[in-house]
Amino acid sequence: MSKYRYALTMGVVCIAILCHDLTIQKAYALAESTAQGGSNAQAVHELGETGEDVNVGLITARNALATHEAFYDKDANGNPIGSTHTFNYDFSGSGIAPTNHDTWMAGIVASRGGISHPDDTGVAPGADIHCARVANSSDNISLHWLENALDELITGQDCRVIATGFSIGLTPDGQSICTLLYDYYAYQYNVIFANAAGNINPDIPGDTQVAIFGDAYNGVTTGGLRVTGDDEYGRVGSLSRLGPTSDGRRKPDIVAPSQDQTMPGAGSDTSWNTWTSTGGHTSLSVPHTAGVAALLLGLADDTPDPNDNQNEVIRAVTVNSTFPNIDDKSGSSTNPADPNNLWNEDRGYGRIDALRAYELLDSNQVFTDVNITEEKGWAFGTIGPLQEHTYTIQAPRHYRLTATLTWDRRVEWIDESTNGRIDTGELHPYLADLDLKIYEPNDANAIFSKLAFGYDPDDNTIKADLLLTSSGQYTLEVVNNSTGETADYGLAFELLPPLPADFDLDYIVDYNDLVELTENWLQTGSGFDADLFQDDFIDFRDFAIFAENWLTTNPAYH
Repeated sequence: MSKYRYALTMGVVCIAILCHDLTIQKAYALAESTAQGGSNAQAVHELGETGEDVNVGLITARNALATHEAFYDKDANGNPIGSTHTFNYDFSGSGIAPTNHDTWMAGIVASRGGISHPDDTGVAPGADIHCARVANSSDNISLHWLENALDELITGQDCRVIATGFSIGLTPDGQSICTLLYDYYAYQYNVIFANAAGNINPDIPGDTQVAIFGDAYNGVTTGGLRVTGDDEYGRVGSLSRLGPTSDGRRKPDIVAPSQDQTMPGAGSDTSWNTWTSTGGHTSLSVPHTAGVAALLLGLADDTPDPNDNQNEVIRAVTVNSTFPNIDDKSGSSTNPADPNNLWNEDRGYGRIDALRAYELLDSNQVFTDVNITEEKGWAFGTIGPLQEHTYTIQAPRHYRLTATLTWDRRVEWIDESTNGRIDTGELHPYLADLDLKIYEPNDANAIFSKLAFGYDPDDNTIKADLLLTSSGQYTLEVVNNSTGETADYGLAFELLPPLPADFDLDYIVDYNDLVELTENWLQTGSGFDADLFQDDFIDFRDFAIFAENWLTTNPAYH
């Protein structure tokens, strides 16, 4: 039985404080991290979706405090009622052991608030938490303990989302038995894995790359964000691990809030702790990803569509809807309007946005060989070897087109030892060679492809974010270059309109745009960008519209 040493994804700072409650100096409410400048889950709650009846599994080194007030429903006065919504399991043989770290993670996902903390609710406050301990008192982890935990959470407790609160010190190249195990369960059981990028250990020079399990193909890898303003998470924390993986794939996928969250603690059933570090510790960011996945599954449960709950679709809409204008660790802009900067080693594709993901999943499923006139949509398909699936989208000039393609790495288990257990060497991965190609109207040359934009051949999440230069019918092709591998895939797209009066498309209405207006002043005829009133005459009516938009910006790109 193989055993591994683990490292908490909070990092060494957290290990030093696990046995102590933090002193709360400011009431940073967890609610701030779920506001518009955070994961934007509050906006989804206002639509009536809380992730109710969705089970979220936590793979942890210890356990959450299941008796904490945060995990109970409340009466009219805010007092706990009924039974806890958090359940603990031990697969290490060392017993149930609640800690701050694992209680924090559970609370960020599914806190229902407390008597003195009514607003400190989680990302998916209607979800149930199933917390599985897989590390013993010597901090060792067995492969079979991990397998047992996944079996119980997924097949025994119907957990459709799994988040992990530690990393393992193996080479993060996607080929370790632990990473293969996660990809096997994601593929076999249609589970969404929320994996942490992990934290940099400052005592180990050069130890900065995404850690296991963040190197998994079939999960969403999350980095951590620090606060840059009131309720705004706009910069990657200094300790959040960066990409690519050691084998060159683009991870992390997204980033989510870490700093300034007030969470239920393990000190007592009414203790609350606030985390103020700017390090971007990923144990506090990955629960946002898990919670957003629970919200999306809650939506999928309420629709008749059989495909909107597929993990490939959930991953596609999550990545496609990210907010990209996030500064890197040094505080420098990542210039997301440049399509070559679409992915960044610190921020991935950007900050998770629960509302945009929800709205995208709530749009229509689209199909091949049909002219799509909607501004957003998603698809799920199965594509065989050497096949092409074609989607055509009617799009206006100066819009941005975002499109994301995801698919699972297929992992097969061959029980060579015939003991009914997964052992090292028994998991065999197979990856279909899919590509996403995008074509402008009446042009046979692709403006986007996996190769042209520098993706690794093994990347199985591909995203495009392109400024459209002409109006017409754009073609999205999903291509399977494999000669023998079939794959299911999720595809999501959205057309993003330009700002009114942003003539030079720099995502701010300013003096440069005023020059465009004045140069065309009193011109007549069609086709002028400055004809904001759309009457084929540029005059004070156009200037009035221009003035109304003066100094407005698109914060996602400026």
